[in-house]
Amino acid sequence: MRSTRTFISSAAAAALAVSMIPAQPAPTLAQGSEIQVLVAPLVVSGGVNRRFGERVADEVRKALEEFGGLLPIEEGDVNDVLKQFGLKQEEMTPIEWRQLASRMNAQMVMIGTAQPSGGGVAVDVAFLDPSTGDELPVNPFTVADDGKHKEAAEQITADLEEGVEYQRSIAFCSEYLSSKQLEDAMRNCDRALSINPSSTRGQYLRSRIYMEMERWNDAVSDLETVVTENPSNTDALQSLAYTHAQLGNKTRSLELYQDYLNFNPDDAAVRLNIAFELATAGAYGEAMAILQEGVERDAENPGLWEYLGSVALAYGTEGNGNGGENEVTHPEAVRVAVDAFARVLSLRGESTDPSILSNAIVANMLLGDHQAALDFAEQAIDMIENPPATDPTVEAGTDPEGPQMSREELLASIHSRRADVYSRMERFDDASAAITEAMRFDPELTNGHMRRALFKLQGGDSDGAIADFRTAVDRGADSDQIANNLFSQGYNDHFQAGQFSRALALFRTALEFAQAPDVSHQIHFFTAYTYYQQGTALDNGNPNETCNPARSALNVFRNVLPHLNQSGSYQANSQAQIRDAVDVQLYRQEQIIRKACS
Repeated sequence: MRSTRTFISSAAAAALAVSMIPAQPAPTLAQGSEIQVLVAPLVVSGGVNRRFGERVADEVRKALEEFGGLLPIEEGDVNDVLKQFGLKQEEMTPIEWRQLASRMNAQMVMIGTAQPSGGGVAVDVAFLDPSTGDELPVNPFTVADDGKHKEAAEQITADLEEGVEYQRSIAFCSEYLSSKQLEDAMRNCDRALSINPSSTRGQYLRSRIYMEMERWNDAVSDLETVVTENPSNTDALQSLAYTHAQLGNKTRSLELYQDYLNFNPDDAAVRLNIAFELATAGAYGEAMAILQEGVERDAENPGLWEYLGSVALAYGTEGNGNGGENEVTHPEAVRVAVDAFARVLSLRGESTDPSILSNAIVANMLLGDHQAALDFAEQAIDMIENPPATDPTVEAGTDPEGPQMSREELLASIHSRRADVYSRMERFDDASAAITEAMRFDPELTNGHMRRALFKLQGGDSDGAIADFRTAVDRGADSDQIANNLFSQGYNDHFQAGQFSRALALFRTALEFAQAPDVSHQIHFFTAYTYYQQGTALDNGNPNETCNPARSALNVFRNVLPHLNQSGSYQANSQAQIRDAVDVQLYRQEQIIRKACS
């Protein structure tokens, strides 16, 4: 069966790969930059003075100014943003402080609580990465009372040194990864994870380093952890899907891509990739469903329509055993392909990739709409020969990032398709002329002379057919293959339909090319048997035993034995039966002639 790739246009294929590589994570922080920290007041409860939480925050801000590389956001700047959004500081929750930190582009946010405990105040603080939720906890502690805000701030900052080192290691890891300095990136990621082993940001960055190194199993280990901790992390989902695809885990890869698509249903690039993975695995129906959902969401996306047509055409001819485009196995899918290709033409106009039109020719031909197929062929030829003047640097029908076909190759392909259509219409002279045009543009067209020979033979030009067959052999074609092709066509198209004269014409031509004994023996046997059947038909048509029909039958029966004698041992039992029957018929026809013709 023809593979899915055969039907993918150059434009559609250029948008796809076996697995789409996710984008690199953006650097967290440029080297030498300062980490901006939003310090939120502690949320107090149980009678602890509200001012305690605010004063602790003030003291931490002052202390952070002494840390190299940290830049606490001014309280006034924070209040301005709170006012802008109509928020009150005393009503903010830890989650809201984290959201505010993201809006203010802070790389860290301090959040915490203060509540009574054993006559003192228990303080529980953490520094978070607002974008990932990675937490750098500070060891919980207790101060004597809510007047000890400076002591509380000192305790917090005493534990912060490792947190600063973690954040800077993450920043350097991200930047080194972006610049492909993988060893430096790995060293910094490992350092960050040694400080904070549960950091999903660190695990994600390390997984991307593993991906760059093609250490897929190591990448999967980190990414599975990240996705488990945060199922909505679409970057990790996409990376994990890609990594599983590299390992050959198609089912898991497609599950993850589908999860990603649930979060980003309008991501056409990922939708195309999922469809490609499904089609490559032979799941054409599922691939079509993914693409049809896509065009429902974005009916103006020609890439989705192109690949929908390609997949639908592959599905419509799936498993027919005839080279992938001779029979329709799912007519409804081929109709989808026809509609999709027509939609591509309406969207792209003159810039339509002619290979799309080539697929449209096949689809219409398969549905029996031969005139529509020829119309598409004419459009394709016109587009190639008269490309739009808007972009003279790109040849018609080519994509600078995808598979390239020259103008001559494209024209040869389209004319070859035209020949197929004419052949189905039994316009064999036109089919022969179309193949001649195809070979004018591509003298090395695969099977060009052989196909033209068959068209000529079917059109009654036996001499021209034999000349083309001989040229095909001179160019390296297998003469026994030609003999088998001629024999198969004679048997399937004519012998089984009782058209014995047409079958014999093909069999006799096939014998001119047969070289291998087994091929020659088979064709001689069926030539003999066809003569026998033809003679029998003449005898059955002569119930009154008249002269001329008997003479015709006698001449036909006399051709049987010379071919049987060259059939070797092919179907020896049948040969014996035919010989006996021919002996009877030869005697019978001679007796009729003696009586009726005297």
